[in-house]
Amino acid sequence: MQRHVLESLYRQGGFTLVAISDEDVLPQEPLQQFALALNAGASFVVIDFSSRRHLDGNSPFQTTELFKRTLDDAAINEIEGTVAIDGHVVFSGSLTLPDSDSEYRNLYHNLKALEKIAPQIIGIISTEMTGNVGKLIEMSRLLVMHVTEKSVNIAGAFIEDVKEAQKAEILWLSRKLPPRRSFPKARKAIRRNKCATKEAFAAGFEKSPEKLAKISKKLHKVSILTKNPLDGVPRLIRNLFPLLLVATIIAPFLFVTNIDRSDSNLRDRIQERNQLSVAPSFEYTFDGIENMQRIARYAIGRFDAMITTEKMVKNYVAKTLEDNGFGVTSWELGNLNIPPKGTTIRFSRPDEIKRPASSDTIGAAWKFWTSVISDSIAYITEFYHEQATSAFRKHNGIDVASRQGARILAPFGAKAWTSRDERGGVIIALVRKQDVILFMHCDKLLYLNGQEVMPGDPIATVGTTGHTTGPHAHIVTGIISKKGKKHIGNVRYDDIDPIKWFYKFKPSSK
Repeated sequence: MQRHVLESLYRQGGFTLVAISDEDVLPQEPLQQFALALNAGASFVVIDFSSRRHLDGNSPFQTTELFKRTLDDAAINEIEGTVAIDGHVVFSGSLTLPDSDSEYRNLYHNLKALEKIAPQIIGIISTEMTGNVGKLIEMSRLLVMHVTEKSVNIAGAFIEDVKEAQKAEILWLSRKLPPRRSFPKARKAIRRNKCATKEAFAAGFEKSPEKLAKISKKLHKVSILTKNPLDGVPRLIRNLFPLLLVATIIAPFLFVTNIDRSDSNLRDRIQERNQLSVAPSFEYTFDGIENMQRIARYAIGRFDAMITTEKMVKNYVAKTLEDNGFGVTSWELGNLNIPPKGTTIRFSRPDEIKRPASSDTIGAAWKFWTSVISDSIAYITEFYHEQATSAFRKHNGIDVASRQGARILAPFGAKAWTSRDERGGVIIALVRKQDVILFMHCDKLLYLNGQEVMPGDPIATVGTTGHTTGPHAHIVTGIISKKGKKHIGNVRYDDIDPIKWFYKFKPSSK
């Protein structure tokens, strides 16, 4: 229940019973100050059900009138007139309590009417009244037990004999408790709010009724919450929580499974790529920014492990648009086709493109290297070329195109080394016993020099640092050698084609 709702329910009014032994004297002035404080310094209403006349009555009616009939507007106006003159109204009279359901209904309706005059109403009962007082206690929110040394056992017997008192919110105003053996139920009911009792004595309630009223207000709210339990799903969760907790503890013993120790980041992506590359097609939903040419390069590479040319991409995009029922010039913007947001297009295996013989050889390596980047549409844009030729420039690694900020995942456990240079930009390397892998053009580094990396850990993000025309990871692999021509940190190595590295070391996710 929200705090403001709880506060609102309290302000609507409540009924507090003060129980006192016939052998004790109830101090009048502290009780009036207590009633005044409960009503925030406004007028107050006190109803004496005990006939002991603890307070001088000033009401135009006796207490019995409150349950013999429902007060009409004229009677309420008369009571309001008394309050206007005296600032309060006290009902008193002969010893009596309602003795039927109809009389209790009358009392309930009259209490609700009186709450419009003073929201917090005080009732006084005697601990000798055990016969017909249970329903009156049920109507109340709080039972304050005014107890002296002489009346401890009498008050304990009252709670022990009245079942409704055992369920009530009790504020026990005595340092002494009734004997446990003689009054076990009473002791249990009293100790339920032992903290409130301690707080009352610590605040010196005898001399400060205002502090007692503040403590009583807290117990009123506890009573409201008790009588207005959670509904719906919160209640269901609360009731089932112990059962769910036990089931959670027992389940591992009933359903034993083998722990998969493979590295989830790499394992799932490799498995996904393997499944999708076998599929004859896949669907891609555009976001209004991505262009078809990029997805076409990814599709051709995924299906056939090929690095595309401009002509190849142009023809494949035109064929894909036709296959999906669109014109070949649909959504053209310069040299790109950018479908509107929400457009879904199916990309099929490019059967019109002749697959090179090398596709079957490098297929597994292609899937592995694109899986190292946590981007679902990463693809290789350039292979390793040891020497420059008329067709290719010298290139000491492979380039994997990806979206800016995609995470680079560690393919194995190793030690991280970082560096930066003008051409490679921000670089992170993974070094283990025999080999090394470098990722260049990074945006952010997620590891520092000398830190141990676990397989599948994100180690950096794809960027455009150094010499680059777009976001991608330049991946270099090397064999560690004391006489190596290159170095990272204190490690020397010689380059090796990443495709050959893949088949040499047979990397896996386990």
